[in-house]
Amino acid sequence: MRPKFFYGYVIIALCFINMVVMRGVNGAFGVYYLALLEDFAWSRSDGASIASINFLVYAFASPLVGLAFDRLGPRLLMPLGALLVGGGLVLSSFAGSLVGLYFSYGIITALGQGALGFVGHNALISFWFVRRRATAIGFASMGQGLGALVMVPLTQILISQVGWRWTFVVTGSLLLFVLVPANALLQRRTPQEVGQFPDGDTGPSNQNPVPRHGHKGNSGRDWSLAEAARSYPFWAVTVGHLALGTALFMINTHAIAHFVAVGYDKLAASFYFGFIGFIRIGATILWGSVSDRLGRSKAYGVAVLVTALGVACMIAMTFNAPLWLVYLTIVLYGVGHSAGNPTYGAVIGDIFSGRKIGLIFGYLEISFGLGSALGAWLGGYLFDLTGSYASPLAVCLICYVISGLAIHACARWHERETTRAS
Repeated sequence: MRPKFFYGYVIIALCFINMVVMRGVNGAFGVYYLALLEDFAWSRSDGASIASINFLVYAFASPLVGLAFDRLGPRLLMPLGALLVGGGLVLSSFAGSLVGLYFSYGIITALGQGALGFVGHNALISFWFVRRRATAIGFASMGQGLGALVMVPLTQILISQVGWRWTFVVTGSLLLFVLVPANALLQRRTPQEVGQFPDGDTGPSNQNPVPRHGHKGNSGRDWSLAEAARSYPFWAVTVGHLALGTALFMINTHAIAHFVAVGYDKLAASFYFGFIGFIRIGATILWGSVSDRLGRSKAYGVAVLVTALGVACMIAMTFNAPLWLVYLTIVLYGVGHSAGNPTYGAVIGDIFSGRKIGLIFGYLEISFGLGSALGAWLGGYLFDLTGSYASPLAVCLICYVISGLAIHACARWHERETTRAS
């Protein structure tokens, strides 16, 4: 008898599409940032504070998003998220002050990004894929790369043609008329809802094999939030997430401004940033597969080293830097930083299994949101202070190393606990 088509692939496709748009919205703020600075003559730290408010709201809303995922499921949560992001972007087009953008982009859009972001997607994928969890998260995360590749340069083109206000309207309409109905019609929480089993297996698995590289397919433990909060890996992930968010969004918010500061025009800078996204398309699935085969700690350790080399090249870029250095920076950073989402998503899924996984994901996302807010603002503040992005990028280097040490600590803890339980 021919096996049924595994609906998990539809879930991955939906997550992919969601991430295309969400990463495009996040990455495009660097383009809006320059346009807003030109229109309103704010300092860089003032302009970046819009992104910081967005990330702060995202951070503190994450536990509520996790709770909503556990109770309502993705079929209600994710369309609501798309509705809020789309509505927030359209509302942003009417803003005439920092306060207006704090409300529309910083609060309304951020609440939607929380509902349609890391927490829900990684919790959802953890139900549908167990043995191939990191690979599945890597496939879905390819959407982040495509979003940066397509939507960041397209946003710059639209802003050049019709202005930042109409560009907000166009982007918001994309969410309202595409993502809202797609998620409402097609999302499902678990394979059991469609009569299937995780990974497309033909029956339930009663075994939890321990791969030779130390991570377990599913811990089999039904963690509560209180138990998780008393555990060592919860706080290791919290520290790592804080550092990762700081590094990622210091660069995401200011990379285009950095390229412009060293002599490239805004459209070229947007395409360079988009090319980082192009590389991420393949790199996320590469790191997901390597993580499932080699182990979380070893794979992410290599990724951090590659990322650090890319950031170091970015620091070395001065005015009219040679083009080969720009492309070397893009390749190294694009490949290396792509490991963050599949690695952290898989590590959390490996350790904190059970009915409260969405809530646990939500609380762990607080520190990532706080780091993102800090990174976005700190990059602008340090530029205002020093006149260059060398200092912010040096902070990024340190943060990526901390994020790697956190994953290593979690992997060692999980390996010891797995060995003790067997």
